[in-house]
Amino acid sequence: MKLKEGLTILLIILLGVYFSINKKTIKETKVTIAGKITNPRGESVSFINQDTSYSTTTNKNGAFTISFDLDSATYLRFEHGPEGTAMYVNPGDKIDLTIDTESFDETIKYRGSPSSSFLAKKYLIEEGSDYLGEVYYMSSTQEYKTYLESIKNSIIDEFGDVNDSKFINSEVANIDRDIEYFIGRQEKLSQYSNDVRSYMWETSEISRAFNFYAALDSLNTTDFKSMTEQYTQAYQSSLNRVTNEEFLATAKEGITKTTNRWIEMKTAVDNIPKEGQPAINFNYPDIDDNNVSLSSLKGKLVYVDVWATWCGPCRAEIPSLQKLEVDYHEKDVTFLSVSVDQDKEAWRKMVADEELGGIQLWADGWSKITKDYAIFGIPRFMLFDTKGNIISTNAPRPSSDSIRELLDANL
Repeated sequence: MKLKEGLTILLIILLGVYFSINKKTIKETKVTIAGKITNPRGESVSFINQDTSYSTTTNKNGAFTISFDLDSATYLRFEHGPEGTAMYVNPGDKIDLTIDTESFDETIKYRGSPSSSFLAKKYLIEEGSDYLGEVYYMSSTQEYKTYLESIKNSIIDEFGDVNDSKFINSEVANIDRDIEYFIGRQEKLSQYSNDVRSYMWETSEISRAFNFYAALDSLNTTDFKSMTEQYTQAYQSSLNRVTNEEFLATAKEGITKTTNRWIEMKTAVDNIPKEGQPAINFNYPDIDDNNVSLSSLKGKLVYVDVWATWCGPCRAEIPSLQKLEVDYHEKDVTFLSVSVDQDKEAWRKMVADEELGGIQLWADGWSKITKDYAIFGIPRFMLFDTKGNIISTNAPRPSSDSIRELLDANL
């Protein structure tokens, strides 16, 4: 073989090795997650960290696949429907995920991500622990610390196949910070007598039994007021065993403020315009600082999304909302998003980064729209007809199949 031919062959081999290594490096930055969701809640699937959201949709069988590049390992929040859970993902991971939404956290399984499996087990342990129960209120600080350390040991036992020392050290540090935080809170209880601490514990249990948020919509005014009276009676019964006069006065004032606030919220819900009635107008600046009012959009259906950049469930709906906008682009529907962010620049940035469509308005916090439509939590979706009348002040989310049925029925 001639020298020139030998050098050519050697060069080809070296180039092949170089491109093979380079190709492998590129592949190792890509994360692929394949999932199967039983009993899906809509189509939207999102993986969210502090800076970015990666989203896709499921097929009719609840299956999905998504790929994205990561420069370094990171925590992600997997969100589907109203629920979500933590993951820890490394560049190059190929993960299989299965879940049944009927028992979200209890059924989620990962293959190819030991760290995510650990986080799922950790959540169940923490959920089953009573950090703020009787042991918190009625035990000494040392007894409470011993209880928290036992939870820590149970969690550490679940590391199993995890061999990422950086992740392990981070998780242990997080647990230690949580223990320090809870002990710090519990130590402040030492200033109270046992009868006051018993009242605090009992009323924390009472509060769990009164789901006022659900009752705002499900109960009529009379039954709701009766519920607040039962709540007051339960608190007063526990308070009767307290002897500290100063604490008694403060507690009674707190009970009155709480029940009055719930009654005010119920009044606001009852005063929302009903289906077929004229909408309450609102007016906010758009991305170019031009004011846009709801009343100026008559002539088309108006689908309103009240949201914020810091709201995980709101962000999870974005892919479904964008798909809905595309599918109804040629129809008489205006998509109007109203952000309750107080940070205007954060809102502007997300609108640009996520290429959000429709009309984007900035409400500068909880303002007229949230008061007039009794919006206490987001996202909230509303639908108005071509004449500016109410179709629904609690319309289905974009990820729900029923929103298309509602839109089609009113076009």
